[in-house]
Amino acid sequence: MDSLSLLGLFALVVALGILAWQRFSPAQPDPDTLGSRASPRSRRPDASLDAPTRFLETPRRSPFQLLNSAEQVLYHRLREAMPNMIVFAQVGLAQLAQLRGRKAIDELRGMLGRGVDFIICRDDFAILAAIELTWPAPEGYDRPDPESAKRAALEKLGIPLIVFRPNQLPDPETISREVAEAIVRRNALESERLRRQGGPLSQSSRF
Repeated sequence: MDSLSLLGLFALVVALGILAWQRFSPAQPDPDTLGSRASPRSRRPDASLDAPTRFLETPRRSPFQLLNSAEQVLYHRLREAMPNMIVFAQVGLAQLAQLRGRKAIDELRGMLGRGVDFIICRDDFAILAAIELTWPAPEGYDRPDPESAKRAALEKLGIPLIVFRPNQLPDPETISREVAEAIVRRNALESERLRRQGGPLSQSSRF
């Protein structure tokens, strides 16, 4: 047998070996169809993630805002009702107590971690009233009413509290009337506070 015949026979044996290996070896999955044959668990990646990861940066996540939607509506109505006054949002009771001195801080020490939704000031930044947007305490509430406790704390500072409900947001006319009534109460509270301290009520303390 010449060398040419031997070379052809060798090529034939190699070809037959390759065909036999392809026939009897395990089939490899097609990358294009791998996802369609995946198990239900693998098609739901959120099911395999822990809770913090599942809800991270979802489209429905609320933006990082100082006021919620109801508070934003009320804020704009406050501005509309009192264009010549200044409205501050989310003011801490600790900050308000500091304006009255060390004695007020000591008296309200148990309330200093709380805050007020809005503080209304005249244009010289004298405080006129506080406004809270909150739900009433549920019926049968067996602890001190948070609304009453906050009202009492603010009145010790000479600040009247106006409370509105989130499902009954007032119109600008109602706000103007409530603030006008609060200013009268504010002057009475300030007079009482200064009387307890033995000092006169200055004109700058009135509105």
